[in-house]
Order: sequence, then C-alpha cells, then structure tokens
Amino acid sequence: MTAFEHVTALFSFVYALALTHLLARVGELVVARERVKSSTLLIIAMANAVLSVFLNWLSLWDLRTIKEWDLLTITIQFVFAVVVFLLCVFVAPKVHDEGDIDLEEFYWNQRPSIYSATLALVLLALVANFAFLKSANAALFLKENLVVLPMLVPPILAFSVRARWAQWVAGVGFLALNLVYAVLFCGSFK
Repeated sequence: MTAFEHVTALFSFVYALALTHLLARVGELVVARERVKSSTLLIIAMANAVLSVFLNWLSLWDLRTIKEWDLLTITIQFVFAVVVFLLCVFVAPKVHDEGDIDLEEFYWNQRPSIYSATLALVLLALVANFAFLKSANAALFLKENLVVLPMLVPPILAFSVRARWAQWVAGVGFLALNLVYAVLFCGSFK
C-alpha cells in the first residue's frame, strides 16, 4: 500500500460516513413525506453538501503524486474531511416518529451552522491546496485557489444577510461554483 492509498483511505471513510449520514436522513424524510413541510433552501443546502462530499473525495486523486506525506498535510486534509462531515450533519434533520417536520424552520435554525461550516470548508480548501505544491502538478495550487476564492462569497453572504433573497443567491451561487469546480477539475482521471 502506498502512502497515498494509506492516507486517503481514512479520508474516504470520513467522506463515506458523511454521505451515509445525509442520505439516511433524506431517506427518512422521504418515508415520512406526509408529515414534511418542504424547504427549497434546505434542499439546495443538501445538494451543496452532497456535492462537497463528492467533489472533495474526487479531488483527492490529484494528490496521488505526493511522495512524502507529512503530519501537517495529513492533519489539514483530515480536518477538511471532518468539516465536510459536519456540513452533512447540519443540513440533515433527524426525523422523529411523530409530529410534523418543518424543513423551512430547520433551515433557518441551522443556517448559521450550515454557512459557518461552508465558510470553514472554503477557507480550509485554500490551506489544503498547499499540498499541491508537493505534487507533480504544483500548478494546481494556483488554478484551484483561483476557483475556490469566489466560493468565499456565498457563505459570507448567507451568514451575514438573513434576508431570503440572500439565502437564495448564496445557495444557488455556491451550487453553481461547485459545478464550475466539477467541470474544471473533476472531468477526467488519468
């Protein structure tokens, strides 16, 4: 087993747990759908969380050419994966056996946590990208950070402006930026 395989196995488990948690909660909501008051804002936040898991797990591939993994690099990547996990927890309500489930109310209660985690995720991405400087493709450091930097705007907007329009702009904006990232960096694997 290479150092890359050993280290990324742990990150992959964290990403798998994050996605499992979110998908299990979504499944519970579907089962209890007659008691659920929907929220498009929360659905967008869930989509962003799923994309965050998927895209960040895929982006681990670009780190495969790192020859030596030091403790700092491993720790930053691990903390990054943990923040992705927390984002999945924050967007996924627990479904109780009885009573109505108001996803709109849940969204507004969780909004500070959701966008704090999203902001932490983007800031950590900027730091985690330093690992590219140790890889065979050091240019990815600058390329990825140029795409990640605009991702700071949506969570700052959503966290600081409570207005509904700001929540929509932030959620859809972050979704669009995730899709741009996917197209630019996760389109092919060699």
